[in-house]
Amino acid sequence: MASMINGPKEDEARPIVVEQKKELAYCMSIEEDEEKNGVGEWYSDILQYVKDGTYPMSTDKNDQLTIKRLSTNYIIYGERLYRRSYDGTHLLSVTAKEAQ
Repeated sequence: MASMINGPKEDEARPIVVEQKKELAYCMSIEEDEEKNGVGEWYSDILQYVKDGTYPMSTDKNDQLTIKRLSTNYIIYGERLYRRSYDGTHLLSVTAKEAQ
């Protein structure tokens, strides 16, 4: 009687490749915002909102809603901004220069 289950044959199975990195991914870095011409950091709007609940002067209503939504994932600890990860680890927000 023939088998009714069709699966990969032994020679068709693919191995799983696992990489181990030399450094931990403990911080998050985003390139500096081109529109700001190097003034402030990529996270300065979020930092300002988390610190005192205010928005930068140049933001419109849509930008304000975005900043408010993004800020729910961030906390301030020791004057530094950290992003909450899904597993409870806090990721330090750094500039591109600090990441180098």
